[in-house]
Parts: sequence; C-alpha cells; structure tokens
Amino acid sequence: MNLWQAECAGVFLPILESPHCLLPALLMGATLSQLAILKKHGLRLKKSLGQHILADANIARKIVDALDLRPDEGVVEIGAGLGALTTELSSRAGRVIAIEIDGRLASALREETNGNVDILEANFLALDFGKLLAKYPDIKTWKVVGNLPYYITTNILLHLIDAREHFKTAVITVQDEFAKRIVAGPGTKDYSSLSILIRYRFEPEIMFQVKQTSFFPRPDVRSSVVRLSVLERPGVDVREEGLFFQTIRAAFGQRRKTLRRSLRQIPGLTPETIEVVSRMSGVGSDRRPEDLSIEEFASLANAVKDVVG
Repeated sequence: MNLWQAECAGVFLPILESPHCLLPALLMGATLSQLAILKKHGLRLKKSLGQHILADANIARKIVDALDLRPDEGVVEIGAGLGALTTELSSRAGRVIAIEIDGRLASALREETNGNVDILEANFLALDFGKLLAKYPDIKTWKVVGNLPYYITTNILLHLIDAREHFKTAVITVQDEFAKRIVAGPGTKDYSSLSILIRYRFEPEIMFQVKQTSFFPRPDVRSSVVRLSVLERPGVDVREEGLFFQTIRAAFGQRRKTLRRSLRQIPGLTPETIEVVSRMSGVGSDRRPEDLSIEEFASLANAVKDVVG
C-alpha cells in the first residue's frame, strides 16, 4: 500500500488538508464538491457500509442517460450518499426519492438539495415500494437507479424483483463479476439460478464497465452498469411458479451432477419418475443444469407438475 492509500483508506475528513493525501486528477474536478460536503459536515465514510464516492462526473451522466428519463417520470435512488447522481437526476425527472441508510449523509444531502428531491433516511431492503410510491399520485412511471454496495447486491436485487410491478426500469452499478452472472446464458461458467430468475422477470443488459479509478476510495474490483427492463409478462410460461423455482434450485444445488441425481431433491420424484419427467419435457436426465435454457427449465418444471401434481 502506498502512502496515499495508507493515509486515505478509511479516513476521509482530513483529505483536503493532508500534505500526503494528494487527490487524483480525476477527483479534483468531478467530486471535489462531494469531498467538500464531507469536510463541511465533519463526516467520514464508513467502510462497514461499503461507502464509495462516484468520482467521475462523466460516468454519473452515462448512468443517468441509461435511464432514458422523461420530465414526468420519477426515480428511486438507492444509496444516494452525497448526491453523485442526485443532482443530475433532479434535472431530468419529475421527482427523485433519494434513499440513504446513513443518517449523517442523509442529513448533509438534505441541506445540499432542494426542489423535486426528497431525501429518505431508510433501509432500502425494508421499504414497501407500493406504500412509498402511493404518496406521489402525480407520478405514473417510476424508475430505479443505484450504485449498489457489493455485500448486499443479491438482497437488493431480490427486493427489486419483488417490487417489479412498481417500476419500469432499473439501472444498477454492481461488481463486474456479478454483472456477468446477471446476464449469463447457458453453457457459460457464470450461468446460475440467479441468471434464470433475472431473465424470468427482466430483460438484462450490461451497458458499460466502470474502472476502479472512477470511485473514491478506489475499490478492489471493476464495476459494470446493468440495465434491467421489467418484462410485461414472465419470460416463459410455467404452470406453477413455486415449482419452477424449486426445480431450478434443486438443479443448481448440485450443478456438477446430472438432472438424474439433482432432481431427487424435489419431493415426489424418484429415479423412475425422473425418467418420466425427462421424456415428457424432452430434457435429457443426463444433462447438467448449466446447459439448460430458461425454456428448457420451464418445460422440465411443467413436466414435474404433471408427474407429482
């Protein structure tokens, strides 16, 4: 670790004053205002909350561009922090609900914003989307944006899946490896049950990558911006969603084994009935889950429904 990293990692209040902590050229123009807000309010970022400042104003604009906002639309911002995206969002949307779990940052951001921005100090995972958005009857279309902390990315994504009926599009910044899992297709090492769950509800697309140097402090990994467009109807037709998800979980729970072995985890299936399911669905029992498309999993689950009832 060099001198700049050693002094700046985790200690952010003195960074404008320390003779050893020289701001990278990227930070000087794009995020100096956010650093000034930190200093003004006597704040320090918390590593425990995965707090990073988006330091590149061009990236911030590209993220907002990916939302394709109209003036009559609203945006829910996850983890507003010190407003790296908030100001740009407020200039394009009719209403911005900026959610921040850290009360210190929420208070500071509240003083720095006005107009069509509402700062909500809350845990995004505990929010009821329906109740929240019902407070804004004048906004008919909502979108979601956020730079997601790596350690709770999956939980936030699952919460978005549950809340999908309340918004049209989500643009999220996630760890690059996680982004690959989101968009992965069959036959790839990144393909997983999450990949299928996402494609069942959304049309996912990686928009662009974000270098580590675009954040302060610099994270250890590269990020990617992913756009999730909500599907009007599920990506495939299944007779029972619970059984569809159970089939996927059972298969990927033992992803190195064939379906002949992994599907035994589903109550009511035996080696004999698994072969019946295989014939009915047209999906060979000697295949492995990472090679099956979402359509094949749907056929498999529908056949399981016919066999076990």
